[in-house]
Amino acid sequence: MRRIGLGILFALALAAPALAAPTAHIRQGALGGAGQSGIAAFKGIPFAAPPVGELRWRPPQQAPDWNGMRDATRFGPVCPQSVPPSRARLEQSENCLTLNVWTPDMAPQKKLPVMVWIYGGGFRSGGSAEPYYDGAALAKHGVVVVSFNYRLGWLGFFDFPALAGENAGDAVGNYGLMDQIKALEWVKANIAAFGGDPANVTIFGESAGAMSVNDLMASPEAHGLFAKAISESGLGLIPVASAKDGEAASTAFAARHHIAGDGAPALAELRKLPASVLVGDLAKAKLDKSAVPTIDGRIIPAQPAVLFALGKIAHVPYLTGSNSNEASLMRWLSTSDAQILARYGKALPQVRALYAGGRPLGDDALARQLFDDSVFASGAHALAAFAANAGEPSYVYYFAYVADALRGKMKGVPHGGELPFVFGPKGFMKGPGRRVSSISDKDKHIVAMMQDYWTNFARTGNPNGADLPQWPAVTPAGNDTLVVDDDVKAIAHFRAPMLALSYQSWTKATGIPVPQ
Repeated sequence: MRRIGLGILFALALAAPALAAPTAHIRQGALGGAGQSGIAAFKGIPFAAPPVGELRWRPPQQAPDWNGMRDATRFGPVCPQSVPPSRARLEQSENCLTLNVWTPDMAPQKKLPVMVWIYGGGFRSGGSAEPYYDGAALAKHGVVVVSFNYRLGWLGFFDFPALAGENAGDAVGNYGLMDQIKALEWVKANIAAFGGDPANVTIFGESAGAMSVNDLMASPEAHGLFAKAISESGLGLIPVASAKDGEAASTAFAARHHIAGDGAPALAELRKLPASVLVGDLAKAKLDKSAVPTIDGRIIPAQPAVLFALGKIAHVPYLTGSNSNEASLMRWLSTSDAQILARYGKALPQVRALYAGGRPLGDDALARQLFDDSVFASGAHALAAFAANAGEPSYVYYFAYVADALRGKMKGVPHGGELPFVFGPKGFMKGPGRRVSSISDKDKHIVAMMQDYWTNFARTGNPNGADLPQWPAVTPAGNDTLVVDDDVKAIAHFRAPMLALSYQSWTKATGIPVPQ
């Protein structure tokens, strides 16, 4: 009996660090977090003042201080958005500018690498409280993980003319990107309190989050706030809307809601609209130039891809890539096979021959591959090549591994399908798209490999490490791509003839060739 009692006490002693409530002291005040499988988690931390009332459509303001110990065990609300099924249970509020931290070691002297996550969702949806963005699994690799909310839709991207004259010197329109920059400023000022190194911050994101990474790479306002960048499915060559586009979309919104004029009285009326009205306006709208980032001359000074090509970007290591079935997005974009194929006009037979390689290739398969290459793969390769030409270590991946439970049920890895392999097994059960109830040993192996690559890159700027397939950097002579499938290996000049086809229209529009 004595031995059993001692064993139980010993087990409880071992468990105590994981169960103890961690605390942190930051510039705003004290935080009480929670233990999570040996990781300290702090959630719902304000990084900016609530952007409500007169602060709606203004750059994020200084976060509030507090007295006493603030509870940091629960996520803050997500920013207002139309509600897909996966977010139906998440609280929404305009008071949403909060962030979350997962850390394996609170000691400031540890100076752990920091990974700051930016979620996707077309700049209209998303939130850091989504369970498949849980940072605990990544943090176990010896990094501090941060996620945050940023304003979405009309609340995040509104270029109404009266805003330009309201507060002289303020940036206008790209409020969601300003939130991202404010969160990075918070990280620089406070992350040492969680064991993180403010000089070694990696930003990483997917879809709209990856586009944000590219925008931040090109934004002078963000330079110096991060040391590395990862862009997952970032639509690298797709043009950003102009400020004129943003103004036209915003004034059209006002007109739809019977608000006349474009001056201060109209702006006051717009600020009185319930958030539900702004969200509802976009709920069924097609993705276009409404409520998206725009070239404002300050946050985004010019087309990001052109700035990449000119080397006018943050000089940091850059990692990017895409998935094997990004065309899963076509139905969400209301894009048909016929629309994709029509772009090639009389050249379509030659294009089909290039992709078919002597085998029959139907319209559906051809359209999907053209969508993947023209919208995603070409952009990833082009931006990596531009960054390499600017002297920065750059790496490209192509993710084609389908989880065992989904074999035969999908045409490849869909948009966002790499996320469970980056964040860990929880994403398979609760992530976007098809969910699975169990994962195989091979799935676990790919998860471990991807997490090693991502955290190695965050640590050193190089994803390679012991027992990992070698991932060469992009060079003018090589342009290698790490293809992640059942067989994980680097392939030189991957899909080069197909990607060259995709570069033609961009080069024609800009006059800038893409290194191949």
